[in-house]
Amino acid sequence: MNNQKSNQNTELIKGGLMLGLGILLFITGSIDYNAAAWRPYLRLVEGIGLFFAVVGGWNLIQYFRYKKNPDALHKARFESMDERKLWIQYRSGNNAFKAGICLTYLFLLMVGATAKPLSSDLIWWILAGIVLVTGAVYVVSLVRYEQKY
Repeated sequence: MNNQKSNQNTELIKGGLMLGLGILLFITGSIDYNAAAWRPYLRLVEGIGLFFAVVGGWNLIQYFRYKKNPDALHKARFESMDERKLWIQYRSGNNAFKAGICLTYLFLLMVGATAKPLSSDLIWWILAGIVLVTGAVYVVSLVRYEQKY
């Protein structure tokens, strides 16, 4: 029981640190510095800060939810060790990885075959499409394997 409480306190500390670091980075990225060398990286720092803040906030929400209802924590831990669900998640991830790698390879072949250089906007749209298709393949595989197995 003591080990479980220690694990919960570790989650609280991690969530709090991530939230604090995220807010600090977000505010730092929002400030407009006069140094021209920093300007291209401000939005990147702001985005990383937002990501850390959201993940830290989510960890804190989960911590307080599980502290209020310990049965939900036991249920979540039991479900996370279910071999069937783990197999479905791994297999779906494998399918998504294959799709992402194939699309990236096809995109590289297309770039190599073009005579003119592609615009940066087109490249970003194609990369965003690869990410969306990879995520969609993962979700569709999850749903399909849940129904099948």
